[in-house]
Amino acid sequence: MSQAARFQETPRRLAIFDEGFAEAGVRSRPVPDTGAGCQDRGAAAGSGVGGHRVIGSLPARERRGRARAAGATKDEIADVLLAIILVAGLSRIVSAAPEVATALGYDIAVALEEPDGY
Repeated sequence: MSQAARFQETPRRLAIFDEGFAEAGVRSRPVPDTGAGCQDRGAAAGSGVGGHRVIGSLPARERRGRARAAGATKDEIADVLLAIILVAGLSRIVSAAPEVATALGYDIAVALEEPDGY
């Protein structure tokens, strides 16, 4: 997976319930710091976008603006989906992935219909 497309690949593979991808992601990432004591404001903000969407407290688009303003990259925001699987549960992550992707400017439905043309 290329670095440039990680923010697209991560939610897409989660949305299609790629269990192998999710399992590999869990093994390779520590549980995220949700901001308390986090040294990187961008990573903490990214955690907020993914985390709030998964628990349903705020729309992803609303949080995305704050996260991007704090310096979170699209990749960092998408990575939170993998990082919080153990906390939130895979089914919640799978259901949140499309909305997080949309908030990042990526339409999973279109990408799945036209995988080579998106």
